[in-house]
Amino acid sequence: MIQVKSKAEAVEWIARWPAPEIEVIEIRQAQELADFPAEVQETLEKRSELLSQPGERSEG
Repeated sequence: MIQVKSKAEAVEWIARWPAPEIEVIEIRQAQELADFPAEVQETLEKRSELLSQPGERSEG
């Protein structure tokens, strides 16, 4: 995984990659929690809190 500032920078970096022509290189945009709307962030934080609490969980 290589972290770059833009898609254009990723494409430039990949163009220099010494890979055979049959090699497939995939570009994926990573997202952080801050990239999502506040309500999504709150929901994920609550879920994380619930999952971190000890207690009985149903298995199924």
